[in-house]
Amino acid sequence: MSMILRTLAALAAFAALPGIVVAETVEEKNVLAGKVKLDPAMGYIFTQAANRTFGLFLRVPDDATRAEYQKDWDEGFEKAKKKYASAIKTWEKDAAIARQTKAKVPEKPVEPTRENFSIGSIELRDMVSFGPMFIYNKAPTRFTYLTSVKPGTYIYYGPLMYSPGLVPAGQCYCMGTVKFDVKAGVVTDIGNFLVAAPKPAPPYDVTAQFWQDYNAKREAKGKAPVLVTPELAYGVPDSLKGWPSVQAEFHASGKLNNYFGTVITRMPPIPGVLDYRRDTVIDARTGTAVPNPPIRTQVKLKK
Repeated sequence: MSMILRTLAALAAFAALPGIVVAETVEEKNVLAGKVKLDPAMGYIFTQAANRTFGLFLRVPDDATRAEYQKDWDEGFEKAKKKYASAIKTWEKDAAIARQTKAKVPEKPVEPTRENFSIGSIELRDMVSFGPMFIYNKAPTRFTYLTSVKPGTYIYYGPLMYSPGLVPAGQCYCMGTVKFDVKAGVVTDIGNFLVAAPKPAPPYDVTAQFWQDYNAKREAKGKAPVLVTPELAYGVPDSLKGWPSVQAEFHASGKLNNYFGTVITRMPPIPGVLDYRRDTVIDARTGTAVPNPPIRTQVKLKK
């Protein structure tokens, strides 16, 4: 399956999941034509990269999200109890027939309780994605994306594109990542921070001249060049100059649950923002450990 088809399948799958938000992508042509105007109630995330890219953000649940989630949970729980009442009557009849005919008695339905009932993780309630399709605009050296989102705090979950039934494409930064705030009526410019700010581990942390020489030798042998961490860059295009914008301020964020059972890793250290002490996430601004949310395994353990 091509990248385009996988992307479209992923977006369709997002739309089908209850409680999952598919972020509204904005294209420059629609802004220039006046079809899309700044919504003062919404926030916007602007990102750029040297090529097509993609990623996931998890919005930190606020009071409104928690209230909505609890309402849906209560309604779902009541429906589950009604279905159980009907299912148990059917089971009793089937079990009686099985005993009379000496057949195998069917497994009894599990009664829904407040401990075992779930409508999914609240952390995925306002999940949004960007790329690799539906770019805002492109130039010879960069692709940009503009995404309309609910205002709030967003955690970068990682370079991951997910679609149920398919192997997730990318990685989960479950062992350490960054977060930033998005305000209403403002374009939050994250530039190419997600790929340019992390400091590569040795032996990749060397001079740009080294990589130019190294790649020249590789190309002379017909080999593909090694991708080098780009220079950090910000800035919205002229078509967005009339929209209020602010450069994102990033902070270290703790460990995350591997909700999709994908490859687990962590964002490389970022000077002044994110660091590690063995497997502990450190706020580089203060030198202190970052609190972690409750970590729940997504894999059923064998007894």
